[in-house]
Amino acid sequence: MHAIRILAALFFGSACALPAAAQPAGDYPNRAVRLIVPQAAGGALDNVARQLSQRMSDTLGQQVIVENRPSAGGIAGMDAVAKAAPDGYTLLFAAAPLALNTALGIKLPYDAQKDFAPISLAASIPGLVAVHPSVNYKLLADLVEDSKRQPKGTSVAVPSIGTVTHLMAEAFRHKTRANLTIVPYKGAGQAIADVLAGTVPVFFDALIPTGTHVAAGKLRAIAIASRSRSPLFPDVPTVVEQGHADLIVSGFYGVAAPAGVPVAAQRRLHQAVVAALNHPEVRERLVKQGYEIHASTPEEYGAFLKNEIDRWTPIVKAAGIKVE
Repeated sequence: MHAIRILAALFFGSACALPAAAQPAGDYPNRAVRLIVPQAAGGALDNVARQLSQRMSDTLGQQVIVENRPSAGGIAGMDAVAKAAPDGYTLLFAAAPLALNTALGIKLPYDAQKDFAPISLAASIPGLVAVHPSVNYKLLADLVEDSKRQPKGTSVAVPSIGTVTHLMAEAFRHKTRANLTIVPYKGAGQAIADVLAGTVPVFFDALIPTGTHVAAGKLRAIAIASRSRSPLFPDVPTVVEQGHADLIVSGFYGVAAPAGVPVAAQRRLHQAVVAALNHPEVRERLVKQGYEIHASTPEEYGAFLKNEIDRWTPIVKAAGIKVE
């Protein structure tokens, strides 16, 4: 991902500054490890977490137990990890809100750049721009041009306020000066239903789950917000091909621990995550489902998170986005 290459040399604040005196016993881990998922069971984040946890258990020689702690913005689950003992036995499987909540200016009980030690990026779901089949757009340029011809502009659905694809739509509108009315929903389900019905012509969402409707011919994709084309939709041009490299956007997942986790534990956990991501069965299954795999170093993951905060904060301010 471009943000990793730009910022790979950076550390994730003080989360990476782990004191040598905090080294664990050489038998780490000697009991089960909890992997906190700050979303409900059954979603995309939970799906990836459970696939990784099994293989991480194999590497660590101890069970990695997925524990779901759903809450608004994932805040309660992330706070639980931030305040957990930094012993390597409580981990966070974080999604984009780990960075976005800060960019959105939400008052948080933790500091995303100080209270977590990054372990590794794991996977991501690229953004997708799809339209109702009755709409003639083939490319993003068609959307821009048509919106400027319409007296009332063009309506664009997004899953909810503050999601990464909502910010992508705002960034796209700001950059292109397209005449767009961004319509936020309270979840992807109702948004998809309205786009399928033709009530709203355009949808900025993620490849999962919107890609299933594209595959069924119920929607048509006009851009994927990735550097490379998706193997699931090789005919859909990327934002890079369409002159919008700055709109590479994804819902990203990664593993983090409480700040202050011993270096040896951090390295052991990183080894387990990377081994899980490189396992042929896990990799094949995730890629077939539409995920992109990103086994990174802790420093790369930390730098990526910082870049996401820095990247989206001005977009939030310019668009006047407020999250209740």
